[in-house]
Amino acid sequence: MSEQDKIIKQEFDSIIEDIKNLYNASGKRTSSEFEKGLEVTQTTSTTTLLGYPYLSGRMKGKMPPVENIKKWIEGKGITPLKGNITSLAWAIAKKIAKEGTSKEYHLKVYEEVITPQRIDDIIKKVSVFNVNMFTNELITELNILQKNI
Repeated sequence: MSEQDKIIKQEFDSIIEDIKNLYNASGKRTSSEFEKGLEVTQTTSTTTLLGYPYLSGRMKGKMPPVENIKKWIEGKGITPLKGNITSLAWAIAKKIAKEGTSKEYHLKVYEEVITPQRIDDIIKKVSVFNVNMFTNELITELNILQKNI
């Protein structure tokens, strides 16, 4: 792994930690599924952060899985006033299908952590490394040339 790749891996590991910390501090955590879904894949030319987008809410239209809402209700410790958890989960799913979720409650965790400033800082770190590497190579070549003169 090149030094540049190491820098990028360290930065993405830091981004994942910051995302987890922000998510856990938000009070939206009910399971560890979101955290398990965060993953970085790195090739020689790209680095990609994978994760669940559901913290951004849901548009109206399709009914979300009732079972997932049931788990959310149980995780939050909510007790239905009438009926059971399954009927409450179904009612919530129907309302989400009809109206979507309110944008004011959406957690923009990726946008809050991966800011333009942070991206710029990463680019600068990698660029500084490349400039230093180029300078070192240039000095080495100049030293070789001077010895041969």
